[in-house]
Amino acid sequence: MSMIYRTPLLRWQFPLRIQFPMHNCLRQRSIETKATRERQFHISTSRNNDTVSPLATESLEKPKFKVTVDRDLPDVQSRTPRLLVYYSIFFSVMAIISLGFFNYERQQSPIVSSTLYSVRRSPAARDLLGANIRFKDAIPWISGSLDFLHGSVDLSYKVIGSANVPATLHFKSIRRTKGEPFEMVAWELIAEDGRRVDLLIEDERPLIKDEAGDSLLGK
Repeated sequence: MSMIYRTPLLRWQFPLRIQFPMHNCLRQRSIETKATRERQFHISTSRNNDTVSPLATESLEKPKFKVTVDRDLPDVQSRTPRLLVYYSIFFSVMAIISLGFFNYERQQSPIVSSTLYSVRRSPAARDLLGANIRFKDAIPWISGSLDFLHGSVDLSYKVIGSANVPATLHFKSIRRTKGEPFEMVAWELIAEDGRRVDLLIEDERPLIKDEAGDSLLGK
């Protein structure tokens, strides 16, 4: 920035231009600002063109020395065998839970409680097993199927009495035609020593009724 002081001119005089030190300082600062802007513009242009200036890459240069490790690297093993073990355990537990659930459903079925009640009242069963006939195990396993929809009931479970003679109670009933009552085919006790008691010849038979009160079993 220059400051001009004008004096009354004579015919032989010219205007005087006087410069101060502040002018030089401001000029130098303007030059530095311009250089900074040019440098920033150059860096911005380099980034847009996917290039990096040499000054920016100096700190990213690879070391000129080799890195060595004094200990062995860990052995990386495949996770497949471990996953197979986990999956096997999971599906085994799920299968056991499913079997226990279906067995509990069969145990709570009215036909199971009815057959056990009928055996307790049977004279032939009491002669074989004694009094206090009950399930052999605290959690009985009910084998067979209870398919009322397709007309098939076939189940068996372990019982025992005061005589301490374990036996298997087998009951089977079918429905030959839809709409007809079930017909008992097998109703017997089979002791572990081989003795067999046919309960079909007795009058005491299981009786299961539907919601309307009609007999489903007992023919």
